[in-house]
Amino acid sequence: MLRSFAPCLFAAALAVLAAPAPALAYWQWRDANGHMVYSDVPPSTAAASVLRAPGRHAGEFQPVQATPAADVATPAPAKASARPAAAAPTPEEAFQKRREASVKAAAEEARKETEAAERATHCAQLRNYANGLQQGMRAAVAGPDGSLQHLNSEQRQAELIRTSATLQQHCN
Repeated sequence: MLRSFAPCLFAAALAVLAAPAPALAYWQWRDANGHMVYSDVPPSTAAASVLRAPGRHAGEFQPVQATPAADVATPAPAKASARPAAAAPTPEEAFQKRREASVKAAAEEARKETEAAERATHCAQLRNYANGLQQGMRAAVAGPDGSLQHLNSEQRQAELIRTSATLQQHCN
């Protein structure tokens, strides 16, 4: 009897393990203009209609309903372009700015890592070449006509000095 349940238990365990990890915490709300806003920071105004908050399950969080004063007329919604330049950025703009900065930082880090890997490869090649020159490896350079000209001991010594200087300058 237990053997007949084993495949079902195994499938259930795989289904649990294959479930996607929870997404990053974010806030979701409708702004005064009715636009949907997603951010990693809460809305700055209490008038926003919050639909999702971090750490709360769907349906558990009820949106905050703004209650406008009856004697105060609500002004017409201002366009985003009409906002003064000195005003603080909206949460959405702040989120976009942080996201762009994060992407830039990641790209810069990747570029630095690539440069470091290329430098390490180049330095390893130079060290191998210098070791070969020290051990008397037969070396040649291309002549003006494209033919190979083998280095004599004086030329090998000059090439070793040049390679050692390059190693010292770029690989230490």
